[in-house]
Order: sequence, then C-alpha cells, then structure tokens
Amino acid sequence: MAWYWPTIEDESSAQHATKAAVGVSGFIAAVTALIAVLSIFYHKPIGGLDGWALADAAIFALIAWRISKASRIWVIVGLLMYLAEVGYKLATNPSGALGVLTIIFILTYINAIRGAFAYHRYRKAESNPLAPLA
Repeated sequence: MAWYWPTIEDESSAQHATKAAVGVSGFIAAVTALIAVLSIFYHKPIGGLDGWALADAAIFALIAWRISKASRIWVIVGLLMYLAEVGYKLATNPSGALGVLTIIFILTYINAIRGAFAYHRYRKAESNPLAPLA
C-alpha cells in the first residue's frame, strides 16, 4: 500500500486513509496558532500572519476533529480551505513556488476524501448486506 495512493478495500483501510489528513489538519492548526500567538506577542505580523490567524487555526482544528469522525463534508472543506490558502499565497507572492510539502498535503486530503466516502459506503453495505457496493 503506497503512502501517496493507498489501496482502500474495506472499512479499516478506508478509515486509515483519513488518518493522515487528521494529522495534516492538526499540524496546520498548531503551526498557524503558534505563529499567530507569536505575532500577537511581538505586535507585528510574522510570516504574513497576524493574530487573526487564530481563527484559521481554530477552523483547521475543527476540520481535523471532523475528519477523525470520517465526515465527508469536512474532508472536502479541508481540501478546499487548504487549496484556497495555497492560492492566496501564490497570488500574494508569485515568486513562491509550490513545495513538496504542499503536494503531499494535497494528496493527503484527496486520499482522505476517497477514504471518507469509501468508509460510509462500506458501513452502509455492512448494515444492508444485500445492497451492491457500487
């Protein structure tokens, strides 16, 4: 099972595919919160973030919590929020290139979407064994 495109064949592997996105969302929330608190402490933006970035950190913490519950909507919200932030960074700093970490995070969210949808499909099939999986 490749880390960049895991095989999803049952409920357990579907849940496993969402776990990395929980970690990514938590990481984004923690780093953003740390930088926001430091910018409040030093009374100046750090890395382009100010105290208002605490709201962003709270949203990513909420996303992490909901993805841990295999929420299909919140995993999509997580990907869209992350893509919006990457787009904003590219728009405000055109010389900034997309890094390897950015690509890894996007793949992680895509795999979490696959996992969340598969998880609910397998749960539904478990509760109704005569229903087709497709």
